[in-house]
Amino acid sequence: MNATAMSVLTFTVVTASTFLTALLLLRRWPVIERDRLKAGGPDPRTASILRFENEIGPRWQRVAERLGAILGPGDQARRSQYRRRLVQAGYHDPRAVTILMGAKLGIAVVAAVLYPLYGFLIARLMPNTLLISAVLGVMGFFAPDFWLRRHRKQRHEAIVEALPDVLDLLMVCVEAGMGFDAAVARIAENARTVTPLHQEMMRMQLEIRAGRPREEALRDFGERTGVDEVRRIVTAFVQADRLGTPLGKTLRVHAEGARVERRHRAEARAYLAPIKMIFPTAIFLMPAFLLVAMAPALLSLVKLFQGLGGQ
Repeated sequence: MNATAMSVLTFTVVTASTFLTALLLLRRWPVIERDRLKAGGPDPRTASILRFENEIGPRWQRVAERLGAILGPGDQARRSQYRRRLVQAGYHDPRAVTILMGAKLGIAVVAAVLYPLYGFLIARLMPNTLLISAVLGVMGFFAPDFWLRRHRKQRHEAIVEALPDVLDLLMVCVEAGMGFDAAVARIAENARTVTPLHQEMMRMQLEIRAGRPREEALRDFGERTGVDEVRRIVTAFVQADRLGTPLGKTLRVHAEGARVERRHRAEARAYLAPIKMIFPTAIFLMPAFLLVAMAPALLSLVKLFQGLGGQ
């Protein structure tokens, strides 16, 4: 390879690497965004979390919405169940159920076609085409359900972890003389780390400002989170509001209980850590330890057997 070809190849590799690195940074690094240099910022008329955009951004969502619309309304009870799961996972858009159903259908069709398509590309008749395609289609149909369950579980864990700190802040604000609504708004708006719990609190506060009854907004807040601890605290808030009991004492009791439960969860994870470390230790470290410990003896035995064979 001459110098010119080497220079062209080097320039191509460097350019491609730089382009791919920039693309990954734009897509994966939240600090670097494409819209960071745009003037103005978000439109305050559309910035509310209670509003939804008319157009869906990504193209795959538009395709999934069309596929979901082809399926029709279907079983209303099942769609209501999916709607509740999506809300608890953080997807409040009314079109989320239709998009999910369309994604299930689309992924199932694509997964079922992959195996025959692979056989067509390599010009071979693949064995058990119908059976494997059916299995892949079923797996693709239920893949969004597993994704939704995992995302919902992660959101529940984030809410449970943030609950003690939020209750402590609420207790401090209420005992300092602030009203409950003002305390919720202050915590949700001035949070340094925005968690799903803060987002749901902001949604509840905006609903109360829009005229929704406080008790109804509180109960809906507990249902949206899907966490039993939050439901119990919401029930205590509603009872305290009805009976006129001091809210500061209720917050203090539940904050203490939430801190104790978080400490118990941390202790349980600490106790389980050595048990979980057994499997990677046995799989990855033990072979290396055995090799280091037994290699000299095995080499000595090999030399001994070679010497006996020579004699």
